[in-house]
Formats: sequence, structure tokens, C-alpha cells
Amino acid sequence: MKNAPWYAGSCDRRTAEAALLQFNKNSAFMVRQSSHRSASQPFTLVVFYKNHVYNVPIHYQESSCQFALGKDPKNHELFDSVSSIIQKYSERPLVLIDGSTSAKEQTRLLFPVTP
Repeated sequence: MKNAPWYAGSCDRRTAEAALLQFNKNSAFMVRQSSHRSASQPFTLVVFYKNHVYNVPIHYQESSCQFALGKDPKNHELFDSVSSIIQKYSERPLVLIDGSTSAKEQTRLLFPVTP
């Protein structure tokens, strides 16, 4: 994953958001280490769509050694790797939910960005 064009490593939230805003293309994205840096939420998927930056938590479930996307990982699809998540949502739409308005948008992950 370290060599993936979308992996930003320990990039902080502000830097990730600034890079996506500067790139300014719908469906631009990156994966960064989570600010929480916990075993259960190691990464965050950051997506730019319609002048808004979405930060979507990526959870890790130790019991199954799998990853889940979203705030509540219990009811979400499980993936064997973060790369599998990126692969799926580059081919199929990902639902993005605005944290302040609960408005929903859909986009695919098309343009990998690193800061």
C-alpha cells in the first residue's frame, strides 16, 4: 500500500483537504493515516466532490482481519485490504454523507492525489 498513488501516509487532515481542494476535481481522493491512530481505525479515506471534502473512516476488525468503510463498520461490507476498497469504489459509486447536513452524494474514486 505504501507505493499506491493514493496513499498519503501520515499526512494530517488539514494538509489532505488542502491538497484535494487545490487539485479541484470531482472524485479525487487519497487515503491517509487516521488522526486517531488506533488499531480499530487506522486510516481515513478523503474524497473531494462538488467543492466538499469528505473524511470517511476506514475501520479494521481484528477478529476477521478485514477492513470496513464508514462511521458504523458493523453493517458495512468487509474487505481484505484497503486496496480492495479503492478497487471496488473506483468501479462502483460510493455514497458520501455530509456530516453537517446529512445530504447524500455518490461518486466513484477516480483521481488519486498525494500531497
